[in-house]
Amino acid sequence: MKVLEIKNIEKKEHPILYRRSFQATAVLEVLHNPIERTIEFTVEHTPLGKREIQVRIIEPVEYPLLPLLRELRHHISHLDKTGGLP
Repeated sequence: MKVLEIKNIEKKEHPILYRRSFQATAVLEVLHNPIERTIEFTVEHTPLGKREIQVRIIEPVEYPLLPLLRELRHHISHLDKTGGLP
């Protein structure tokens, strides 16, 4: 399983300043077949400066969730560090 890209990222309005919520489409490669799934994720900055990323997959995926969520968190973290999130 591989995360090819996260596209159509839309920021949701959130009243808490240290928490940013998004909705997007994740393009995944599962068993050499690209599939697209809608996801929602939140990037929260803790008081100690650490980022916590929570991911929710809206549509079902026929793949174990723990490795998939770990890869999505890693990809979202990279996007956040490089300025790829709106």
